[in-house]
Amino acid sequence: MLYLKQSNSQVPSVAGAFSLEHQQSSQTMANATQPAVLDLAGLGRMFYIASPSSTSFPDLKALPKSYIDQAFPYFIIMTLLEWAVLAAKGKRPRINDGLFSIVHGLIMTLMEYLLKGVLFSAYLYIHANHCLYRLPWDSPVTWVVAALGIDFCYYWVHRAAHEINVLWAAHQVHHSSEDYNLTTALRQSAFQGLGSWPLYLPMAFFVPPAQAVIHKELNLLYQFWIHTELVESIGPLEWVLNTASHHRVHHGANRYCLDKNYAGVLIIWDRMFGTFEAERSDVKLVYGLVDQPQFWNPVWHQLHYYHNVWKKACSMPDWTGFVSAFVKGPGWFPGTPRLGDLSFVPENPVRAKYDPEHSSLLHMYTIAHFLLAFVATEAVVQGNAGLSQATSLLVIGYLLWTLTSFGLLYEGTKSAWPLELIRVLITLALLPQVPGVASHGPLTPNLLQGVFITSGGVAATAAFAGLFAKETILKMD
Repeated sequence: MLYLKQSNSQVPSVAGAFSLEHQQSSQTMANATQPAVLDLAGLGRMFYIASPSSTSFPDLKALPKSYIDQAFPYFIIMTLLEWAVLAAKGKRPRINDGLFSIVHGLIMTLMEYLLKGVLFSAYLYIHANHCLYRLPWDSPVTWVVAALGIDFCYYWVHRAAHEINVLWAAHQVHHSSEDYNLTTALRQSAFQGLGSWPLYLPMAFFVPPAQAVIHKELNLLYQFWIHTELVESIGPLEWVLNTASHHRVHHGANRYCLDKNYAGVLIIWDRMFGTFEAERSDVKLVYGLVDQPQFWNPVWHQLHYYHNVWKKACSMPDWTGFVSAFVKGPGWFPGTPRLGDLSFVPENPVRAKYDPEHSSLLHMYTIAHFLLAFVATEAVVQGNAGLSQATSLLVIGYLLWTLTSFGLLYEGTKSAWPLELIRVLITLALLPQVPGVASHGPLTPNLLQGVFITSGGVAATAAFAGLFAKETILKMD
């Protein structure tokens, strides 16, 4: 599992709850404006290869630009290389699935912009007021303790997200991709941080906050590369490290894969606590959820399982069952073990991937508008677009509407193009009201006006074509 979030006012970034304070203090960091560059040190950090002396800092204000943000070029290069190799092997990754993985990451980024440093404040308070022993920030021992501590806590955070139904309601988003490639690492829940932060708090009694932030970032960077089918094995290191093979099992919807391999970096935790399962060569892995959602709408995907949890709780005959529906496993029902009866899950699921037919030209349209939404998200979370708090909230609402519109277009719903036309027209009307966003980065008002006028023509043509097709069908009936 990998969290995509905004940790240093750049988009995208991949970080957990600990980087929230990193985001809050990034404006004052000495090195915050340092550009991301490709170098051996940055490449090493993608695999948790880093020297303690160069990755230890006395306090939050001394932290460099987030390692996650610095790694963005590696994310792009590694993903393009992976997709090129897959294409050479005759395996064409689905653009819509990859796109929505990143869309979910943007939604998480917007949520954590709203939360800012709230979640990390508890860690700061405990370390400042109730620390049992202050480990020296510049000691290699502290570096190792922080690395092991973060990874150990992550194991339990991840395990809880699978074994407690209300937490699974958030985490299921990450497992919803029916493909398994590097973009899957970016498919995250907007709400998972709300349930994960308490399990890291014991570290606050010993580990300085800056070390917690750094190792959270390094831990999550490591997890990026394991979301691939291209790496089969790394030999003896499979005994110690979490690898692509181990994590493929974790993402499988096959019976033997469920509730297995929760590790972040070290697979030893799964071996110690009885949750390890090796990949089997005799079983074809099927990715996604056991009960796979049949829609692309990303906002509903973030929310729908909470509705399922509530319906399940309300169907229980007593208060014990009502509470159990929230705190026991997703597969639990009265009369079954805490995590449910896995015998009902097929060992070899047979199902077609959810992929409604659409024109390949739709990819050109959605990717263009996704890039605009990407830059607009950056403008909002950086906080330098001159937006008031109320305007920021309205822009966030607009961005969620935009990302949802992509889902409707790929689903091919009858209302998709008419609603997209309305969105385009409203955008053209409101662009002059947000000059800070319209002029952010590579954007210019003239460029946006041209793009949305053209998009209006496309949306109007598609909307009327759909209406005509509907009338033709009615006449034929």
